[in-house]
Amino acid sequence: MSRSTLSCFLRDTKAAYLDAVKAGKGREWTVVMGNEAGDLDSIASATAYAWYASKVKGARAVSLTQTPRADLHLRAENLHALSLAQLDADADILCVDDIPSNHPFPTADFALVDHNRLQARFARENPDARVVAVVDHHEDEGLYKDTADPRIVVVPTGSCASLVTLLFEEHPEAVVPELATLLLCSILIDTSGLKPGGKAEDVDRRAASFLLPFASTVQDGVETTGFVTATIAPEGLSVLKELNATLQEKKASVAHLNTLDLLRRDYKEYILSSAHPPPAEILVGLSSVPIGFKSWLPNHPDFWSLTETFMNEHGLTLLGILTSFRDSEKMTKSGKAKHRREQMYVVRGEEKLAHRLFDALEECDELQLKRKKFSDYGVHKGFDAEFRARVWRQKNVDATRKVTAPLVKNIIEGRLKAASL
Repeated sequence: MSRSTLSCFLRDTKAAYLDAVKAGKGREWTVVMGNEAGDLDSIASATAYAWYASKVKGARAVSLTQTPRADLHLRAENLHALSLAQLDADADILCVDDIPSNHPFPTADFALVDHNRLQARFARENPDARVVAVVDHHEDEGLYKDTADPRIVVVPTGSCASLVTLLFEEHPEAVVPELATLLLCSILIDTSGLKPGGKAEDVDRRAASFLLPFASTVQDGVETTGFVTATIAPEGLSVLKELNATLQEKKASVAHLNTLDLLRRDYKEYILSSAHPPPAEILVGLSSVPIGFKSWLPNHPDFWSLTETFMNEHGLTLLGILTSFRDSEKMTKSGKAKHRREQMYVVRGEEKLAHRLFDALEECDELQLKRKKFSDYGVHKGFDAEFRARVWRQKNVDATRKVTAPLVKNIIEGRLKAASL
């Protein structure tokens, strides 16, 4: 099968960029990257903005995913969406560990999508590092206002891919079917299929409406001439519903993964400054996992030791594990399994921090946490004495990691208002 237009672009820019790095010319490029969790929104947004920067703005841009190459297989929904867009993850995607790990990072210009703060490892020993573009849907940290063009931060927005999509509204000739498909998949998975009353905003529906006529997965058999801004015809909605169901099924297919895989497949890390004496920087990790503790803990007896290993290898003082899943034992009125969320926090060595964090979390109205016992999940807490852990059911199922992360930061740094992570 011949390579698609988008595949050729990604593979060619990947090879050209790596050649430039070897030749000491990496600074002639702009690196476009999503956040470190490496979800579909980050990959699709980075791919699309690199295409936009190259084809519309005439920049020399390459898309980078912060996921190590060995971890690409952990997200089945990503691989499925890439295949629908006629992309080969191994050949077309530039992973962070494909680039020599020497400092400084070989490029100075960065375009950030799906986050709006450049991570320290890209700026370390890289005094010329600058952010030349930002497109994001997380809380705005107010950075790079003098250097980023465009600088688009819109909250709330269900998917960053929607904001990137709107850049093409004035340049529809630059949209190719594979790119439209990839962006559409991202919007669907982030908004639960544009579910009414959910995370989808008008901008997400507008972007999906714009993309649908172009998308290679839905062109066949769908009349697209009736699609207008923010309005999707019934036949289009049917196609989107089917595509979303497949993507959500892929996302939930994690039974084959072990505990280390589950912890690292959707993981973000933060350096926070403790406001309580003695003042110190601590490393915090938050893992989002699409499986409940009742299914996870009894079936993975090495959960305890592998979680300790994960924390030790990452140098974490605190690990938060945020689950999101469908509970087949509890059904909604429409006959669907009920959406559940849980949270577990594990603190290494810092007893006072553990008590302060646990107590403050239980008082957070935004999360509505109800404390659970490990015995409720059919297990006994198996961490070593150095580790302190507590687990809750999260009654506010609408509060994602984007809500939880600023709250954790607020508690640890002792701020009056939650700050963005």
